[in-house]
Amino acid sequence: TQLNMVGVERNPNFAKLAGGYLFPEIGRRRNAYLEANPEMKDRIISLGIGDTTQPIPDHILEGLVTGASKLGTNEGYSGYGAEQGNGDLREKIAQTLYNGLIEADEVFVSDGAKCDIMRLQQMFGSNVVSAVQDPSYPVYVDTSVMLGQTGLQNEETMQYENIVYMPCTPENGFFPDYESLPRADIVYLCSPNNPTGAAA
Repeated sequence: TQLNMVGVERNPNFAKLAGGYLFPEIGRRRNAYLEANPEMKDRIISLGIGDTTQPIPDHILEGLVTGASKLGTNEGYSGYGAEQGNGDLREKIAQTLYNGLIEADEVFVSDGAKCDIMRLQQMFGSNVVSAVQDPSYPVYVDTSVMLGQTGLQNEETMQYENIVYMPCTPENGFFPDYESLPRADIVYLCSPNNPTGAAA
């Protein structure tokens, strides 16, 4: 309402988003279940939002402290980092994690999947059809909705119009059967899949 007073309109696609983000809903359901079944506390496996369970290891903490301390000196201050990520880190990722099968300039270090998925969506605009694994990480669908690529959510199926949902079930090894799917402009393939763990 304040925005309307100054002539700025809210993106109408945000109103199409379902009632809440998936992970808080999973948390609410998990907590309600544990309240009714406290004996299951040590047996429940949550497929909700990931979180750390252990303190940061000393060698990583030491590296973080050393790196942050360098920023407080003229010699160590670096300003904004390289747009693809720190060159030394990209080199180590290429050599150590990929055994030299890729070059450092093929590695992109970013601030996280959510931002990257939205950046990809922005490159293609609103006149595309996206295909997503079902189930999958909710950001693929949510960003499609926010960008105006979808219609409304079907109240019966809880799926959005103009998105191809690729079923990932025990019958297909939790991996989509592309031949049986309608055409899509963009196909999001998360491997290993979140939350099923199936890998391409």
